[in-house]
Amino acid sequence: MDELGFNKIAGAILATALGFMLLKEVSHSIVHSEAPDVPAYALELPTEGPVVEEVKAPFPQAEWVAAMDADRGARVFKKCVSCHNNEAGGANGTGPNLYGVVGAPAAVHDGFAYSNALKTSGKTWTYASLDGFLERPGRYISGTNMNFIGLKKPEDRAAVIEYLRTGAANPIPRPEVAAFDPAPTEEVVVEADPGAVIEEMTAQDAPIETPEMVEQ
Repeated sequence: MDELGFNKIAGAILATALGFMLLKEVSHSIVHSEAPDVPAYALELPTEGPVVEEVKAPFPQAEWVAAMDADRGARVFKKCVSCHNNEAGGANGTGPNLYGVVGAPAAVHDGFAYSNALKTSGKTWTYASLDGFLERPGRYISGTNMNFIGLKKPEDRAAVIEYLRTGAANPIPRPEVAAFDPAPTEEVVVEADPGAVIEEMTAQDAPIETPEMVEQ
């Protein structure tokens, strides 16, 4: 093969390679589209219409008061007898004697070493505070020495409190059901304007339709 023939073959190969590269770049520029700086669609839409706010019922409600059963409370209190008793003049154990505790100030029983958290809590053992403490002692008064997971069921707490209340010499009156209007309150808000939320896609941002994207 002479030098001229070799140059022709090499030139043809080079031209083919350049043509392939050019075709690849052209097709990439046609199909590929850059992501817009600002999304064409918002991920979340503002809430339209009024916002309904749930109103929590004040304590106590009728179900809680109806669950104040001293007999049941005596049975539930068996979970507590390893640390407490409810007898007049009864000795302190790991926890203080609980005689007359309902309605009394916190941390005042003679002869028991209360935690500083309880002594400085300023609590009075009302029905509401006893219910909160018995539900989760460590959450209600952070730093208390009462290592008890709590009574999960509201009816168990109501029953134990009634058992403690009726065990006193002069029980305080049973609580009244707190008045409650269950009608939710509404907060008026300005309705969202969809036109202000969803931006119109420009021709530059819109994807270029290719044969694969055409509806079949």
